Amino acid sequence: MSKRITTQELHKEIEQIKNNHLAHMAEDIDELKDAVKENRDFFIGRLDRIENRIFWILGMVLTTLVSLVATIISSNM
Repeated sequence: MSKRITTQELHKEIEQIKNNHLAHMAEDIDELKDAVKENRDFFIGRLDRIENRIFWILGMVLTTLVSLVATIISSNM
């Protein structure tokens, strides 16, 4: 016939399931934290490069504008 399970055995199995589940969840959370940190570092690097490019373009545009204004002013005198 079917085996009867005592409450002590059931309690022990429930505790084992809880501990295993929590241990796996903690491992998954640690892996997720590492992945998020890597992605953050990657995107910060990309944003820094884009920011540098924008400043270079802005500097070239301003230099060109100042040169044009200086040329126009000097040619009118």
